[in-house]
Amino acid sequence: MEPTVRVLLEGDAAAWLELRVESLERDPSAFGKALEEQLQIPPELAALRFRDVAEGGFHLGAFADEKLIGMATFFRATGLKERHKGNIYGVYVTSQQRGKGVGRALITTLLTMARRDSSLEQILLAVASGQTAAKRLYRSFGFETYGTEPNALKMGSTYVDEDHMILRIR
Repeated sequence: MEPTVRVLLEGDAAAWLELRVESLERDPSAFGKALEEQLQIPPELAALRFRDVAEGGFHLGAFADEKLIGMATFFRATGLKERHKGNIYGVYVTSQQRGKGVGRALITTLLTMARRDSSLEQILLAVASGQTAAKRLYRSFGFETYGTEPNALKMGSTYVDEDHMILRIR
């Protein structure tokens, strides 16, 4: 069954927070925020992230049977010299739903929405170098790796490299 993908609203905050905690527990090397940091943020602040989104940005959720099973965030740069760029963050699909097209549906919707802005020229993202399935998905949309940041994340004594990818849309 094809997931339903839509913009997340304040009422989705509890479901988003549950999925966010799951993502940080199950794939800690894939995200810049530590679980301990996320847990220090009061749950009521989660709703604000969906109400107070900067212009051009949005949070997407993928739903199956009205349950949130995936998420992705897009933000536009706001500075005068950087407005031509956007960034993808926080992409996650719950482990039970992987390999079923949920990530593809999220990125397809995200790119469709982002491309509506004619001033957007390129979209950037960073992905842990070991996340081969994610990199394969991004490449299928035309993203190219333009560099690798060694030791981008540090968890205890373990380092994670990140590949930086770009999609030029104009």
